[in-house]
Amino acid sequence: MKRQHPSIFNDIVGPIMVGPSSSHTCAPSRIGFLCQQLISGQLKRAVIAFAKEGAYTLMYKGQRSDMGYVNGLLGRRPEDPRLRNAFSDAEKAGVEVLFTIEDFDPIVPNISHITLENAEGEKVIIYSDSTGGGTVKLLAIDGFDVAILGDCYELLLRTDCGEAENQSIFQKINALLPCTEGHSISTKGKQGLINLKYRTACPKEFLQQLQSMEHITDVKQLEPILAVPSNRQANIPFESAEEMLQLAEKENKELWELAIEYEMARSGWSYEQVYSYMESVIKTMEYSSTEALKGDIDMSGILSPTAGKIESYVKKNPKAIDMGVLNTAVPWAMATMEYSSAMGVVLCAPTGGSAGIFPGAVLGVANHMNLSMEQKIKAMFVTAVIGIVMSKDCNYSAELYGCQVEPGAASGMAAGGLVYLMDGSPAQSCQAASCAVQNILGTICDPVAGLVQIPCINRNAMSAANAVVSANMVMGGFDPLIPLDQTAETLFRVGRQLPSELRCTCRGGLCTTPRGKQLAQEQNERDNAR
Repeated sequence: MKRQHPSIFNDIVGPIMVGPSSSHTCAPSRIGFLCQQLISGQLKRAVIAFAKEGAYTLMYKGQRSDMGYVNGLLGRRPEDPRLRNAFSDAEKAGVEVLFTIEDFDPIVPNISHITLENAEGEKVIIYSDSTGGGTVKLLAIDGFDVAILGDCYELLLRTDCGEAENQSIFQKINALLPCTEGHSISTKGKQGLINLKYRTACPKEFLQQLQSMEHITDVKQLEPILAVPSNRQANIPFESAEEMLQLAEKENKELWELAIEYEMARSGWSYEQVYSYMESVIKTMEYSSTEALKGDIDMSGILSPTAGKIESYVKKNPKAIDMGVLNTAVPWAMATMEYSSAMGVVLCAPTGGSAGIFPGAVLGVANHMNLSMEQKIKAMFVTAVIGIVMSKDCNYSAELYGCQVEPGAASGMAAGGLVYLMDGSPAQSCQAASCAVQNILGTICDPVAGLVQIPCINRNAMSAANAVVSANMVMGGFDPLIPLDQTAETLFRVGRQLPSELRCTCRGGLCTTPRGKQLAQEQNERDNAR
């Protein structure tokens, strides 16, 4: 299948979600939402199993993965604030949900094995993966291989025939309504599953026609869960930072302009749609930061909110070290992460574990400078498009690459956006991003007690500062020498070299200190009591 290009709103500034984690709260909710469409009638029972050696095992309660799965199975999206009430709502709806740890092969870190049963006894078995930043993938349905990402309408046809007949059925259906977003055919003996992918919903008349075709025993259509639909026919204007800079010079354009052009090509949206959507996500970021700064939130973990206290201290206490704009950026970054920990609605940027960097380093600085919403939007587009050219074939997932690809990578993106606010050139934005990423190479992911709190919150504060420092260094004349494309490739290569214990498993780093173990035990007792 042709590789899908990343989307600014799917992969960099998005999704909007209930915290605390994109991989372990948002993604489970998305998986549950997709899976519940696979069972006919009323869902009665669900068993969700995690691999013993997988990433979920030690943190699925602390990062509210269990609530996420249940929320999705109730047909809700990850931004639905009712996620925190998922268990009680499931009980009211007569849906039994069990979570187990089993000894099966964790072929991917965030694998889950889901068994759904309806009131009539029908069962569906699904293998799924949380692939980073809230993105997901259904890997198999009842033993049939699939690749369902939630980015398009998925037409699933069960058949009672072999491979040759399934190929013939596909050819007939594709002639009636071409599946422009891809397809797959999986056959086991005299049974098959044909998966056709469409950018828009199939007409009801077409679905009825399929139900009457010979050898087709069941027809289901899954609606997507991602904000921006699949568009595998998109002709995007650039893929790498080098290509982007060449285009900027050739057409004399700013990076924010190229970012909008990229997302228009990727999404099929109009200029106005792309621009207004960015304004809406900025408002979400600003709201989460300002709400948390009030301090009246329950983080339900090992920390209490301190962002507001820190903001007050650094701005009012004469003995506080003068950090200038960082007196705004750092509290804003911390506040967003605290709001996420309190299961508030936040924006992944590009992940839940790095949700504080863009609000702190870009919006906090912009507000400190009394800039307009228009300037914030343009700076955020610059920030986002740097994230696009950095990612290429990789997801921003700590389970795969460590903490360096979450708040670390986000600091590089933000540094590029800050350069724009200082009237720097597109080349300087990419230099600042490279500088910031160089500073954080090798940072491990070790969430104490399985929570997105320590050291996640302080690393968000550090990363916001890293963005500001890197932007000022480049604007002052510093050249990091290594081009952004090469630095980004190194970022993901280093991540692959990290041992699994240092990639969001709670089996290394600060998690294994005596105090870390004690905090984990205390949190486990609280989780078991809820």
